[in-house]
Amino acid sequence: MRAHVRPSRALIVVVSASLLLTLGIASPAVAVEYPSWDDVQNARASQAATAAAVDDIEGYLVALEQKAAALGRIAQARGEEYNIAREQLETASAKADRLTAQSKDAAARAAASSQRAGQLVAQFARTGGSSLSLSLLLSDDSDDLLGTLATVSKLTAQSAQIYEQAEHDTNVAAALSAEAKAAVSARQALAASAQSALDAANAASADMLAKLAAQQAAADQLYDQLAALKGTTAQAERDYLAGITNPPTPPTTPPIVPPTQPTTPTQPTQPTTPTQPTEPGAPPPAQPSPPPVDPTPPAPSPSAVETAIAYAYAQIGDPYQYGGAGPDSWDCSGLTKASYAAAGVYIGAHGSTSQYRYLSGQGRLVPVSQVQRGDLVFYSDDGGATTYHTAIYLGGGKIIEAQYEGVPVKVANLRYYDLMYYAARPTG
Repeated sequence: MRAHVRPSRALIVVVSASLLLTLGIASPAVAVEYPSWDDVQNARASQAATAAAVDDIEGYLVALEQKAAALGRIAQARGEEYNIAREQLETASAKADRLTAQSKDAAARAAASSQRAGQLVAQFARTGGSSLSLSLLLSDDSDDLLGTLATVSKLTAQSAQIYEQAEHDTNVAAALSAEAKAAVSARQALAASAQSALDAANAASADMLAKLAAQQAAADQLYDQLAALKGTTAQAERDYLAGITNPPTPPTTPPIVPPTQPTTPTQPTQPTTPTQPTEPGAPPPAQPSPPPVDPTPPAPSPSAVETAIAYAYAQIGDPYQYGGAGPDSWDCSGLTKASYAAAGVYIGAHGSTSQYRYLSGQGRLVPVSQVQRGDLVFYSDDGGATTYHTAIYLGGGKIIEAQYEGVPVKVANLRYYDLMYYAARPTG
């Protein structure tokens, strides 16, 4: 147990929230006056001054960590927008390809039908329709007349069918051709939309990385100063602050009771960590009406879960990439999809929103209070309309994830900020 945990820790939360607003996520021009080494040296004059300086520095570091997390969430959200746009493009491309192939087949059938109709017209032209009618009228052989009339009747019916089929095939070919052209146009528009989403994701990522690099030097000095004041090491202080900003166990929260029938129950309080406060005056994030959930969900399949987790572990250290689905780079949903695919389990399309919706539709959601090893956890900042991140829960408050650009695939503590009320259990 760290001996320097003091009751004033709660004050750090308030200070860090104010600092986060002062720093401004989108206003890097605002300068922050961090303590100098002279300030640290002067703080050693008394125990009270040392304690105050420690609280101030820890407050700055918590604020920097929260700012980094907020920047990361923005980049993750832009990445999920790209995943959604890419999925729409893939769907549109498949539709356009299918309709184009159907249009070609219909055009070939229409051409064949028209050829048959043309041959029939040419045949009548050679025999002469009026001469045939005259020969029937002048015939003295009643048997021959009846036979000829029957043949003409059959020819007339067959001719009608040929002409009707030719007309039908021509109309179908024209309709499919128009639909295929519209699908191709839609695909082109969605391709532009997907590229725009990718550009936005890359811009958000570049902004995040630039701001994180700018604040890293400040954070490094603050950790050194904190270590000097406490007589520890900078790494020890990093580990300690990591426990504050991202604890390995959740705060105490009321149990989440799932509905027993498809009704809209009263929503429980969203679990958040004490060091990740909502901005003053901001409404709490809305959560969607939860779907029906089995109050006693089946246990996950151990073999499938361990296969998926083993696959994910094998990717640790691989870089993050928007839309990455292996084999050497990943985004969050690309990693979860490939991991469960290795176990022969389909969890939905490439995209955390798609996976959450698919598994919800399969009745695979479980209350996050009952999350087990192998379950997927999801994060949303818009009430669940979309989810911007997903990860595989390992148990013991740990997850394995591809978080965002600049951070390789890793094992991390389960974060509770923006955590969805429901996890998904792909197996069991």
